[in-house]
Amino acid sequence: MTFKETLTRRWPWFAGGGLLTVVVIAVLVAALAGVFSSSEPEPAPRASAEIATPTTPAPEPEVDIETVQTMPYSPVWNPPDAGENFWQVVDPENGYPEDGGTDYVLAHACEDQGCAGDEVRTLDAGDELTYRGEPYVVEEKLEIAKTEIADQDIWTHDPARLVVITCILDPETGEYHENDIIVATRAA
Repeated sequence: MTFKETLTRRWPWFAGGGLLTVVVIAVLVAALAGVFSSSEPEPAPRASAEIATPTTPAPEPEVDIETVQTMPYSPVWNPPDAGENFWQVVDPENGYPEDGGTDYVLAHACEDQGCAGDEVRTLDAGDELTYRGEPYVVEEKLEIAKTEIADQDIWTHDPARLVVITCILDPETGEYHENDIIVATRAA
């Protein structure tokens, strides 16, 4: 077989091989040029599914009346300190037992908000406080004139009740003509 005959019989193979080479080179050039890359951004990887738990708000700061000083009954309840202590009125002869009845506790409130009574004044009905290690729930908060304290319905004894009385500072005059009265009962 002559060269011409071989070429005539095999030319489709040579042409196919050349065409295949051209296609492979074209694909490689196109791939390097980024022709086959997607114009859409790839989706972000999905995070593993987590169970969402509802967050519970931090509890309000509790008022903790851990210790109290005692003072006798007097017509004018004025704790004998500069505001750093709570004072329980203890005077059994005048109807204020130390144990077995309502505990009447007094505290000063101060202009600079640094007295023991200031934190008690932040309480409202439904709030909790601790008194001598026992939990109490505020049942009622009264703001009354000092001259009306004797007329309030707080003077009956209940061993599970606490009454905290503190003054209210009038910011305009700097005087104390009103009281906050917090009535709380021991939590079950």
